[in-house]
Amino acid sequence: MKSRWIFICSAFAASLLIGKISAAPDPNYHIFLLFGQSNMTGGGATSPVVAKECDTTSRVKVMAYMNCSGKSPECQFPLGRTTDKWYTAFPPLHDCSEGICPGDFFAKTLLDSVRSDITIGLIPCALAGVALNVFLPDGPNAGIGPPNGKNAYAWMIARCKLAQQVGVIKGILLHQGESGSGSSVAWDAMAMTVFDNIKKDLSLDAATPVIVGELRSDNTNPPPNNTAFNKMVDGFPAKYQHSAYVSSSGLVGNGRDTWHFTPAGFQEFGTRYAKAYLSLANNAWEPRQGTTSIDRSKLLMQPASAGANFSDGELKIISLDGRVLDVIKSKNGKSLGEVKKDIQLNIDAP
Repeated sequence: MKSRWIFICSAFAASLLIGKISAAPDPNYHIFLLFGQSNMTGGGATSPVVAKECDTTSRVKVMAYMNCSGKSPECQFPLGRTTDKWYTAFPPLHDCSEGICPGDFFAKTLLDSVRSDITIGLIPCALAGVALNVFLPDGPNAGIGPPNGKNAYAWMIARCKLAQQVGVIKGILLHQGESGSGSSVAWDAMAMTVFDNIKKDLSLDAATPVIVGELRSDNTNPPPNNTAFNKMVDGFPAKYQHSAYVSSSGLVGNGRDTWHFTPAGFQEFGTRYAKAYLSLANNAWEPRQGTTSIDRSKLLMQPASAGANFSDGELKIISLDGRVLDVIKSKNGKSLGEVKKDIQLNIDAP
């Protein structure tokens, strides 16, 4: 049987051969918006150093929330951050004086599941103590944090657009509700409006996953009374497509106030956010470990003759490490050039 072989250049090898040809956003830089109020910022969650909280990797980045000098309260790492610049992520992701937040372990958990060439970027935009209507285009000006008395929605969208210059926004995480919606409009209805505005103004896919989280549901002192609100959060996915909710069951309060979780609670909450996101994001949206990305423009075909056919043979797609990724049988005497157009962009590796 006649056989033709296709060898795939890795993205890295190909970049060495052909060089960088554009400054387009990196499709493997997956970015997530974090917003809401103080439980999303890590409100008062500083604690003694715990090794896994301070683990860092260059594959998880954070867009600086504000200018920060000195050292991080939890990890004692030098901060040296400048607003809107990207840095290797470690707590705090938001205000310089705060601690771990759900975003930290959202990224750590996601990293264990996604393909190894993917970088995770976080855009922290939560503001302590604000109602949800602050995140409307015509909402009241924020009286706290980096917006500095200006419209928080415009500030958040501007940061997201900066992020889109380097990567692709893959998901939106919200934790808010302690201050309610801020108007007579029900929280869930306003949240839908906020998400729709974000997707429209950033030209995001309508199917971009959205994750919302419950408020505290424990009975520690002082006890919260969040049953009715959490019921609304739980019902949100039935009202808004491509969304999921995260339970706060089993997570206790910090014992100092009515609203905030413990640092351990934030770790678990972030893990649950990641699992909820992955439940919505299929392999095409968020490639998992064990998949191989194939770029048709970097396929090397042998023999080189575009007119060659293999009417009685097959094409094999081979990775540079020798794995057979796919075998394409001859159909209707197609030429190699025609078959090249038929090859899928993503093929599960064996």
